[in-house]
Amino acid sequence: MGEISNLKSDKIAFSMKSIRTFLDRLLTAIFHPVEEKKYPWLSRTWIGALFLAGALLWVFFFNWGDGPFQYHDWSEVWTARQQAWRDALLKNTLPFHLNDVGAMRTDGDRYFTVPDMVVSPQVILLRWLEVGPYTMVNSLLLYSIATWSLLRIRKRFGLSLFAYAVLFLLFHFNGFIVCHFSVGHLSWGGYYFFPAFVLLLLELLEGDHSWQWVTQMAFVLFFILLQGSFHHFFWCFLVLASLGITAWRHAIPLIKVAAATLLLSMLRILPIMSRIGDLHEEFHFLSGYPSLKHILVSLTYNSTPNMAMPRMIFENNLGYWEFDIFIGWVGVAFVGIFSIFMLYDYFRERKFPYLILSIVMLVLFSIQDYFPRAFFNQTWLISSERVTTRMLGLVLVMMVILAVIYYQKAIDLIRLPWWLKLVQLTLLAVLAYDVVLHTLRWSVKSTYLAFGIGLRDLSLIHVTNHADPAYFTTLAVGNGISLLTVLFLLWISGYLKSWVNFLRLLVKK
Repeated sequence: MGEISNLKSDKIAFSMKSIRTFLDRLLTAIFHPVEEKKYPWLSRTWIGALFLAGALLWVFFFNWGDGPFQYHDWSEVWTARQQAWRDALLKNTLPFHLNDVGAMRTDGDRYFTVPDMVVSPQVILLRWLEVGPYTMVNSLLLYSIATWSLLRIRKRFGLSLFAYAVLFLLFHFNGFIVCHFSVGHLSWGGYYFFPAFVLLLLELLEGDHSWQWVTQMAFVLFFILLQGSFHHFFWCFLVLASLGITAWRHAIPLIKVAAATLLLSMLRILPIMSRIGDLHEEFHFLSGYPSLKHILVSLTYNSTPNMAMPRMIFENNLGYWEFDIFIGWVGVAFVGIFSIFMLYDYFRERKFPYLILSIVMLVLFSIQDYFPRAFFNQTWLISSERVTTRMLGLVLVMMVILAVIYYQKAIDLIRLPWWLKLVQLTLLAVLAYDVVLHTLRWSVKSTYLAFGIGLRDLSLIHVTNHADPAYFTTLAVGNGISLLTVLFLLWISGYLKSWVNFLRLLVKK
C-alpha cells in the first residue's frame, strides 16, 4: 500500500515538474525567437489573436460602420467627399467636379486639385458600400496592410512575440491615429504606410542602394499620397532630405527616390499645382506644442473627447486631438529605456545616429513656431503645415520601431529569470489596457456625444462634371507621366521581367 502511495506521489511530482518545465520553455519562447521555433502553433495563435482583437477593436471604434458620423470633420468634409465618390462610381464616372464647395474647402469645384483628397484604389468599394460601412472596411484594409509591414519588421529584425506585441499595440492604438480618425481625418490613412517607410530607411542605412529599393520606397510614398495624406507625404520627404544632408554616402539613392516619387505622383501633383497660387496668399500658422513638457503630457494623459475642446487641457486654440499622442506610462518607459540603450549601442559601435537626427529635427519642428522660422516663413515651402504638432505621428512610429528592435537586441544578450518575464507580461497587459481604454473613449459614438451634431444630408451631394479643357489636360498629362514612371521603375528594378517570366510559366502550365 505504501509503495502504491509513493508511486502516485512520484507520478504527481513528475507531472508537476513537466508542467513547470513546459511553462518555463513557453515563457522563454515568447521572449526569444530561437526558442519560439519549437512551438509553431504559438506564433500563429499569438499573432492571430492580436490581429483579430485589434480588428474587433476598430470595428467597435467605428460602431460597426454605423457611425454616427454627423460631427466635426466627418460631417463637414469627409462623408461628403466619400459620397461624391459613391455618386460618381454609381454613374460609371469619376468625381471630376463636386457641387459641395464646403466639402472641397476651396473656392472651386475641381475635385482632384485638393491636396488631401483620397484617390486610393479602395474607393472602388464605394460602388457597393454606403459611406459608413466603407469607412470601417477601409480602416480594416489599411490596418491589415500595416500589420503585414509590422510582420516584415518582425521577420527582418528577429523580434520576439513579446516585442511584436508591444510594437503592434503602440503602432495601431496610439493617440495620434485614434484621435485623428475619431474627429474625421479620413486622409490619415497614409499613417499605415509608415512602418514600410521606416523599414526601407533602415535597409538604406544598411547599404541597400539598389533600384529595387528606390522602386519600393517610391511606391510607398506614392501610396501615402493616394490616401490623401499630403501632410504625411511631406513629413517623409523632410526625413529623406535630412538624411540626404547628414548621411551623404546615401545621397544618390535618396536623390533617385525623390525624383522617382515626384514623377510617379504627377497624377496628383500636377492638378494640385494648377491652383498653387490660390492655395495660400500668406501662411496662417496655427500651432506647435508649447514645449517638450507638453509632449510628455500628451504621451501619458489618457484624455476623453469631452475634454478635447480648445483651452481645456492646454492653453491653446487647437482642440486636444491635435496634441494627443497617448501611449501611456508603460509605453513611454519602454520607448525611453530602449532609446537610451540604442544610443549606447550607437556609441559602442561607433555608428552615427542618422535617424535620430531626423527624429530630433521633426520634434523641434513640432514645437512652437520653429518650423516656419526654420524656412524663413517662405509660404511656398511651408504652407502645407499649419499644425506642426502632427509631425509627432511619424516621430512616434520611428521611435517605437527603433525601441522594439533594440529591446530585442538587449534581451538576446541576457537570460531572464521566469519572474522577470512575468513582470514584463504584466506590464504588457497594463499597456494593452491603457491603449484599448483610450481607443474606446475616442470611439466615433463617444466623440459624437461629446462634440455635438453637425447634420449633413448626403442625398444633396452630387458630382457636377462639366467641360473643363485645361483641367482635363492637366489630369491627362499627370496620369501619363505617372504611368510612364511606373513602367520605367518596374523595368529598371527588374520587377517587370520577373512578372513576365512568371506569366510565361503560367501559360506553359
